[in-house]
Amino acid sequence: MQVFQDDFLGEKYFFYKHNSGLKIYLCPKKDFKSYFAIIGTKYGSINKNFKLNSKIIETPAGIAHFLEHKLFECKNGDAFELFSKTGASANAYTSYDKTAYLFSCTDNFKKSLKILLDFVQEPYFTQAGVLKERGIIEQEIKMYSDSPDWQVTLNLLKSLYKNHPIRDDIAGSVESISHITPELLNKCYEAFYDFSNMTFCLVGNFEPDDIIDFINKNITKKATGNHVEAIFPDEPDEIYKNSISQKMEVATPLFAVGFKHKILNKRMSCQEIIIHELILQILLLKSGNLYNKLLDKNLITTNNFDHEFFEGPFYASSIFSGESKNPDEVAKIIIDEINSIIQKGFDKQEFERAKKCYYAEFVSIFNRVTSIGNNLLDFDFSGYNIFEFINNIKNINFENFNSKIKKYFNVNKCVISKIISN
Repeated sequence: MQVFQDDFLGEKYFFYKHNSGLKIYLCPKKDFKSYFAIIGTKYGSINKNFKLNSKIIETPAGIAHFLEHKLFECKNGDAFELFSKTGASANAYTSYDKTAYLFSCTDNFKKSLKILLDFVQEPYFTQAGVLKERGIIEQEIKMYSDSPDWQVTLNLLKSLYKNHPIRDDIAGSVESISHITPELLNKCYEAFYDFSNMTFCLVGNFEPDDIIDFINKNITKKATGNHVEAIFPDEPDEIYKNSISQKMEVATPLFAVGFKHKILNKRMSCQEIIIHELILQILLLKSGNLYNKLLDKNLITTNNFDHEFFEGPFYASSIFSGESKNPDEVAKIIIDEINSIIQKGFDKQEFERAKKCYYAEFVSIFNRVTSIGNNLLDFDFSGYNIFEFINNIKNINFENFNSKIKKYFNVNKCVISKIISN
């Protein structure tokens, strides 16, 4: 078992590679009373087309999300019902680049862990079950289509990207999910739910050797030797279109302003991610020029302006979002501020303040079992060690950082998405 440790933070976790191919991260926290377990696969909504053992397979949008729903249906009942009997709080999610199953509890920890390990190893897809689930997910799709918050983001991605499947709704469409069959679900399960493509993380008061012994006794799947490779279409550097607007029932218009970033490799490097995040942190400082200019002009309020750095396989973008009576003016001020910074550079004091905030944000994750577990999974799928990432934040210098905004932000690759009142 490999140990990762940061003496300055006083934190450590263990890594173990199971003979099934499953990667296991264990973070014992002796003073914690709760447990958190999560198992994930590198299979999200963007993995529509893939190559399995040299055979190309094309699938409809929404199948990863559909499979997540169906995996909870076990031969011996619904997994949610099984978790409720142990007192655990269980959930699952599908994002653009991953699917994860998780639970938290204070008691009956090993009983809940066995349920988790069992149902991800035993798919149970029937025609009747697929038809029933199709109706449920159709309602979910229609619900999100009526959500202004979701539509403003989805429209933004459809405008930023021309070909990348990031522009598709995670749940797919009513039409696309009509093509999902038990046979297709089994094929996707075979490809992406091989343990060589999965990672398990556990946080709580336990002994690592005891957990490894428990996992060894409860993993029945063998390594298959399957080789799966995601296939992505070529995506141009340019944006697809620079603006999009949709009418919905809203009291105040919603906006999302996005900047498309160039991806040189499949994923951004650790340092590139940190620099992009810090640029956004500085731009959104409450004491900063951009925030206060928007506030002074009554274009935003203190609780309706946010940002996100959005990165994954072959995609990356920085997004500003919120509500405003004049979204176009907000977009213009954001672009003007970025142009100004490109010309004159960042303020060193603001850089140091943003860097300290960002560093503190990551250090604080070790105070909560859910934060630790979720971040261990995310960092493993991104290919970074969590302590390496934190130390990179601490060690980044102003001169190197200040030279990057001109390279990373291009105001000609900016899109504004608006939801306006009917």
